[in-house]
Amino acid sequence: MITYKGIVEDNNLELDLSYIGNILSVEQILIVMKSMSPDFIEINGNIYLKSNFESYGSDNNRFEYSQKGKEKYINTISISDVFYFSSDKETHKKEVQKKIGLYILEFWKIRLNFLLPDKNFEFMLFEDGLYDESGVCITFNQTH
Repeated sequence: MITYKGIVEDNNLELDLSYIGNILSVEQILIVMKSMSPDFIEINGNIYLKSNFESYGSDNNRFEYSQKGKEKYINTISISDVFYFSSDKETHKKEVQKKIGLYILEFWKIRLNFLLPDKNFEFMLFEDGLYDESGVCITFNQTH
C-alpha cells in the first residue's frame, strides 16, 4: 500500500469534517476555502492575486520593475498582519504563521498549476518581512 499524504498533517477526514460541521459556521468555512482558492488575473502575461492588484491599481511599484518583480511585489501577503488582532495567541507565534503560510502556498500552487499548466511559478515564504510588509510573508511569481 502506498499512502499519498494530504497537504495538512494529521488528516482524519471523518473527524475533521465532523469538527467543521459542528464548530464552524457556513460563513467561516467559505472564508477559509476562498483564501485557499483566490481569484487570479492575467495582465500582459503577468499573473496577480486579483484582490491585491485591485488594491494597488496598477503593476507599478517602487521596488522592482521586471515582470518577476512586479508579480512578487503585488502578490505579497503578510501572514503576520492577517493575525495581528487575533484573540488566539497561538496565531501570533512565528512558527504557526510560517506553517499557515506554507499551507496557503501549497493550495495556491495547486490552483495555479491547474489554471495555467504551461506556466511555471516560484512560491516563497519570508520570515522577516518583504518589501513594505512585515513579519511572515508569502508571495509567488512566474519563473522563465
